[in-house]
Amino acid sequence: MIENVKERQVVGKQKLIFESDWLASTPVFYNQKLGIASTSIHDVMPPAHELSFHPEGLYNYLDFGYSVFEQTPILDVQFLPSSSRIYKKPDGSLMVKKLDDPIEKWWDYRLSEDDVVELIRARVHEWEEQLPSDQEIVLPLSGGFDSRFLLWCIKDKSRVRAYTYGISQSQSDSAEVVHARELARMFGLRWEQIPMGEQHHFFDEWDELFGVSTHAHGMYHFEFYSKIRKKLKGDHAFLSGIHGDRWAGSIPLRSIKSANDLELLSYSHGLRADVRRQRLNASHSLRQQFWKNYCNRLDEHRMQLIYGARFKEILLSYLMRVPRRFGFNSWSPFLDIDIAMSMLNLPPHRRNKRKWQQDFFRKVGLNLEEKGLQSSRQNNLNYQAVKQVPLAPLDENLLGSVVDKQYVQWINRHVKLSTWSDIHTAVSGVPKLGGLLRRAHLDSPFLRAYCAYLCLRPLENVLRRKG
Repeated sequence: MIENVKERQVVGKQKLIFESDWLASTPVFYNQKLGIASTSIHDVMPPAHELSFHPEGLYNYLDFGYSVFEQTPILDVQFLPSSSRIYKKPDGSLMVKKLDDPIEKWWDYRLSEDDVVELIRARVHEWEEQLPSDQEIVLPLSGGFDSRFLLWCIKDKSRVRAYTYGISQSQSDSAEVVHARELARMFGLRWEQIPMGEQHHFFDEWDELFGVSTHAHGMYHFEFYSKIRKKLKGDHAFLSGIHGDRWAGSIPLRSIKSANDLELLSYSHGLRADVRRQRLNASHSLRQQFWKNYCNRLDEHRMQLIYGARFKEILLSYLMRVPRRFGFNSWSPFLDIDIAMSMLNLPPHRRNKRKWQQDFFRKVGLNLEEKGLQSSRQNNLNYQAVKQVPLAPLDENLLGSVVDKQYVQWINRHVKLSTWSDIHTAVSGVPKLGGLLRRAHLDSPFLRAYCAYLCLRPLENVLRRKG
């Protein structure tokens, strides 16, 4: 059974088919009309001739870049919230039951910084000890705080197979590669750099795994792990830093004063489409209901971070699901609620810009930022991808049923390689953010078009199947 999703028979008249964890870290989709639930959205899609869009689900998908408020863009296709169960009743219908939120029990769980570090290290050691003694551990080593910290935590570093990709024009000079190379030298790791730039070859594989639940954001991970997989045989454990940055203090407090501000929780970096170009009239009842339920708690920083993670998990689950797709056994300590809350409950001034971790790295000699290493902070991986594998134009006739045709035409014009000549220089020096670019650079027509393209491509796939 997929990690963090339970499936079992309950004595009585109802069968419990899935139970989500505190983050809903493995998305579960269901279709009440068909009486089907699955971890694959494709399994619960309506027959092609009956398929239609949920106007608000589509609006929110375009606004956030992924499905939120338990509703996908497809009518009748919903997803299970955190800490919930879905039952199959004797008549074949489904029943969703929300459980008590476990964060209440852990809300005041406080440890010292040293104890937080030891808790995480002990949890990693426990995981290591459960693995077969001859199984190697794949670690995607960006050289950033999360992978660096996890590397430090691993007890037997001789088991580690570390891999890194660069995002600057000269990928070997990228800060990610330079830092990872230095860590590999310090710890004597078996490490390799993976060349990148062919991510647009993997749209179909992305769609097969994620469908219309989220934008087509992470194809570079398909490229990364497909190339790693060719180098390795057999079963391999996989250590992920998912959510480590969020719990550690990388995301500041937001001012959320109304339902219209909820998009701030998405932390989408502008990877969204223009909702004003949607053709279906949408209400905002789901958004308003969420605001009504939780507005009195969203001025609290910890709660913003938790709900932001729950919002984004339907996207961020790719950090675990894509490696599994290639046969790697993914695990992360940062999905454990006690570890998350112990980090969230560190003093705010120590969490600000992850100061507690910076001081820890100084203490153990891993403060790479202060070693004078020469590297590039440029991020133009998307430029390289478009150059190597140009994007196929979106079908304006198909998409014209849900968004303005003129908008699709505008997107197609601005994602052509020729438009890069005007912005190539402007993207220099942009820090890595999931392989894409900061919101501040979205004044570029190309980048706005590229982000919209990634949102509309999954919708086009659905429309194409509908015929």
